[in-house]
Amino acid sequence: MIRKIGAAIISDGKLMVVSKKTSPAKFMLPGGKPEPGETDIETLKRELLEEINVNVVSAKKIGEFDTTSMLEPLPLSMTIFLTEVDKVPHPGSEIEHVKWVDYSDINDLSLGTGVTKFALPKLREMGLL
Repeated sequence: MIRKIGAAIISDGKLMVVSKKTSPAKFMLPGGKPEPGETDIETLKRELLEEINVNVVSAKKIGEFDTTSMLEPLPLSMTIFLTEVDKVPHPGSEIEHVKWVDYSDINDLSLGTGVTKFALPKLREMGLL
């Protein structure tokens, strides 16, 4: 099973998603796999700096879920943190696009299940979208 840490970054009632250069038409939460010995927060900080050139100001765990990876046909366990960052995100070397989505995008097939099945419903339930 793949384990990933994802960031739910909200601005103006929208959730930020990213696409990787290797799969530019597939959008997911920014984040990634922990390195050996790394905590979830350490992973979040490292991945967000690498992927979208931001530093984490605060992070609150909002849940965990299991699904199938969008990028490879393997089981995926994801922990998602509601994350505040220090500046406007912009793509790093691995990222092709950064875009903002809201709850009305829940059926968009370009979005991964971490976004459609967990993040968007959870953030709406929390009153953030």
